[in-house]
Amino acid sequence: MICSTSFSSKFSLLFFFIVASLWGCAAQDTDITGNMPTGDNEQQKAETELQGSMYSIGDDTLIAFLPLENLSGTKAPLKEMAGILRASLTGKGFHLLESDLLEKFRKKHRMRYTGGVSSTISQALQEEMGVDAILITSLEAYQERNPPQISLISRLVTSGSQPEIIWIDSVGLSGDESPGLLDLTLIKEPQPLLEKAVEELTGSLAGHFNAEALDGDTFFPAVPASWLASGPGTLTSPGYRLNRKYLPYDYFRSQIIDPDRKYSIAVIPFLDLAVRKNAGNIVTLHYIRELFNLTNFKLIEPGLVREQLLRFRAIMPAGPSLAVADVITSEGSLGVDLVLSGRVFDYQNQSGNPKADYSVQVTEKNTREVVFGARTFSEGQKGVKFFNFGRVFTAHNLLEEMTRVTVQLLTNPSPRWEGEEEFIADNPAGQVEKTMHYPDSVSIRRIEREKLF
Repeated sequence: MICSTSFSSKFSLLFFFIVASLWGCAAQDTDITGNMPTGDNEQQKAETELQGSMYSIGDDTLIAFLPLENLSGTKAPLKEMAGILRASLTGKGFHLLESDLLEKFRKKHRMRYTGGVSSTISQALQEEMGVDAILITSLEAYQERNPPQISLISRLVTSGSQPEIIWIDSVGLSGDESPGLLDLTLIKEPQPLLEKAVEELTGSLAGHFNAEALDGDTFFPAVPASWLASGPGTLTSPGYRLNRKYLPYDYFRSQIIDPDRKYSIAVIPFLDLAVRKNAGNIVTLHYIRELFNLTNFKLIEPGLVREQLLRFRAIMPAGPSLAVADVITSEGSLGVDLVLSGRVFDYQNQSGNPKADYSVQVTEKNTREVVFGARTFSEGQKGVKFFNFGRVFTAHNLLEEMTRVTVQLLTNPSPRWEGEEEFIADNPAGQVEKTMHYPDSVSIRRIEREKLF
């Protein structure tokens, strides 16, 4: 009888701790909501405009599927991966250029780089091969040993003299992120994980150009998920919800940036100061993805940026400079309004605790000033206290969240946080400090120190 009572008490105590821990984790990951209310009609209008600007892909649309770019820093079965990708795309109704014809074209034009397309190559594909679009895929991470990992970033670019990104998405999976009850859904082999990643990526591509996926079961929204989030002060702009878990330590945003203006922007490859090979190119692709999916900016295809950097022999041994920004923004080059660049200090993709550490800055064309800057660091175990709740298993998913938050901060005025009014009322000196030292920005480190959240 005593043993039964003791067991019951222990069970009740354990249940109490589980509920308390989950409640604490949920409270910690609460998003920050901007105080900029708008109506449902504006949201529907934004969705309609975005859907109307989408390109259509039909059975007669010929797509050139380029060989995979290996950014993983390890050996990977690229040909086998390409074969699985081609089979999945063909099964979803996409019309792909024959591999042997593409290889003949590459030999003729001495095309070695497959991580992007220049204006010359893109126009030649259109004129000589009748290609309508080009699919570019980069392998970010690959690991065969248990637990296996794979991360892919893919984008679809129009052909012609001015290639333009019309779709970009990515996927990052680890075999141990969803083990399920008694590890029944644990993935221990790389092949099924690869097939799952490919299915998600090609499904996203199919869903982007069709209101409903070709299998008829899965719906893919035509607008970013963050635009459709509900809550107080719902906005059509993607910057109103900020996941505070991935806020940068410090950031600056100048009032020069007009939130209502549609800018053109080029992303320069990040300077790689990390031990991990190709870390700079990986972070660059993540920013291209978020800028395309979250903003209405005119985004320049990375292949065109690379073409101009090679044309002017721009060398950046110490990172991005004002001279390089002047070259990219000049009318004789890309003529863009903004140039985004940065430095990567750390990139680790260990399944146990991935890490990412980088800085980002944006230079404006006319003033030649840095109008946005941020320094951010995060790791997969950040904020995890109980049963891996909220844990991030891949550096890919970590970067996805980090870049999304900084892009949201770039494209919107400094948001107001819930509880800021109470903080100002209780601590007016803190508001004076903020006004004196941060007239055009907010210091995340100071806000965390004042426990505004």
